[in-house]
Amino acid sequence: KKLKMGFKQIYGDTVYGFLFDYKMDYARQLLDSGSYNVNEVGLKIGYSTGSHFIAAFKKKFATTPKKYLMNLSQNL
Repeated sequence: KKLKMGFKQIYGDTVYGFLFDYKMDYARQLLDSGSYNVNEVGLKIGYSTGSHFIAAFKKKFATTPKKYLMNLSQNL
């Protein structure tokens, strides 16, 4: 319990929230690289199915990974 409280004091977030944000930011970097498709990125960051990854990505960024990639390619 002290560890959780100390972590939140230092980082301003829960351990779960911190890890979720870290994984989603890494996923976005992988998508940006163009080297991996959506399912590969999901597996690479620890999701067992593409649908779980897509739901998590949408929760964080308010868009699906596919739409994110489409917007990325339009802005190049």
